[in-house]
Order: sequence, then C-alpha cells, then structure tokens
Amino acid sequence: MKLVADSGSTKSIWVVLEDSIEKSRIMTAGMNPYFHTSASLEAVINAELIPFLTPDHIREIHFYGAGCSTEKNDDLVRDALLVSFHKARVHVYHDILGAARALFGHNEGISCILGTGCNCCYYDGIHIHTVVDSLGYLFGDEGAGSYLGKKLMEHYLKRQLPNDLREAFDAKYHLTLEDILNALYNRPFPNRFLASFSEFIAPNQDHPFIHNLVSEAFFAFLNAQVKYYPQYRNIPVSFVGSIAWFYRNILEGVMRSEGIQIGSIVQAPIEGLIKYHTS
Repeated sequence: MKLVADSGSTKSIWVVLEDSIEKSRIMTAGMNPYFHTSASLEAVINAELIPFLTPDHIREIHFYGAGCSTEKNDDLVRDALLVSFHKARVHVYHDILGAARALFGHNEGISCILGTGCNCCYYDGIHIHTVVDSLGYLFGDEGAGSYLGKKLMEHYLKRQLPNDLREAFDAKYHLTLEDILNALYNRPFPNRFLASFSEFIAPNQDHPFIHNLVSEAFFAFLNAQVKYYPQYRNIPVSFVGSIAWFYRNILEGVMRSEGIQIGSIVQAPIEGLIKYHTS
C-alpha cells in the first residue's frame, strides 16, 4: 500500500492507495516542522493517523509538507514517520513541489500556494525553480490567510475598520487586546490564529473595505512572488489553497487586471497528487 499526504500548517490530508485505488482518506493536524518538534510530530501521527490504518501494510509514503524546504526539516518529518512506519520507504517533499505536480502534472507553469501561508515557483514539468523565499508570516506570506488576518487585525487595533465591520467583529469574537497579544506572542501557532480570521473576512468579501483589503493582499503576492519569474506573462499561473479558492473571484479579477494568464484554482492539491502517483 502507498500513503500520499498533503500537509499544510493547519491540516494534513492522508490518502491510502492500493493498486492505484483509493482505500481511505484521513485528516490530521498540520505537520509543519517549523512549528513542531519530533515529539509533537510523533504525537500527531500516533493520535490522529495510526488508529485509522495498519502501519505495516504501508510500504511507500509520499509526504508533501509546508516547511519541508531544508534537509534538517525533511529529516525531522521522515524520522517521525519511520517511528511508526517501519516497512515503508518515506519520501518527503516541499509542498510547493506537491502543488506543481498537482496543478500541472508534467507540464510547464507557475505554481502558487495561498493557504495559511504562501509560496510560489516556476515548474518546468519535472523540477521546481524558486527565486524568492516566502519568509513566513512575520516577513512575508503576502496574500495568504495569515497575511489577511494580520492586515485585518492591524486595522481593527488601530480603529481603522468601518463601524459596521467593527461591530460585527466584536459580536463574533469578543476579544480583548490582552487576548490578541497573548495569542500572538505567548501561545503556539500565531500564524494559525491570524489565518483563522478568514472565517470573518470571507463572508464579508463583498464589503468594499474587505474587498479592497483582499485585493491589495493579492497584488502584494504577485509583486512579492509571481513577478520575479520572467515567464509569468507567457505561461499559466495556477493556485492551490483555501485562500485562493474562497477568494477566487477577487483573485481572478486581480490577475486579469495584471494581464496574467489564469490557469486553474483548486482548494487542495490532493486530487492532483493522487492522479500523479497513480499514473
């Protein structure tokens, strides 16, 4: 049996394949090695994955993960998986390669991730080529969920939100300044905390203020990532991720205004990865 996984910072999707047929699908917490130790990775695997399959039946694992961009991080994830999957050959890849394979198969294109975090690369049909690092929620992640949440929170704390939005936000969250600062500076996963405010932003994306906030975030993403690739006007630019999916109307409008060829926009790469690993 083969196990194919797509893991972001917030959640992971695992698909068990036998003879190119999907046998089961399992959801767990995200396994970004920048936010986990070996012990916490093993805890997620033991509590949320192992109970739903037979580890000794798995002979091959293809794990695509956010944060799997260095040898050290790859080894951290691989070693955590090998603790439980003794008989498997474990392959750990950067999630941007997973996005590229899912979006383009063996064809050329610019592959983008817009989820909790963001990333972008040029894919020649076999290999990925990156020019700019994402830099995470502190210095980058333009257009991603953490970025949208950070911008919303900035306007909220500086009392720059329109009154109707501020009242709706207060009614939904009941957050104090202390709550917000503790979540950002004293608790784990501040990027997830920021990205969680997409639950407020998405239903209000037709509000002029929110529409402008999201549009500016997507322009920032194009300027910080996509436009660094000289091919960006000549080949398709495609997206995976919940932010790209739920705000696709705004994203498509921004892309058209920049004269960029829109490829596909999908919520998650797992379907494309299943096709890639069974073809």
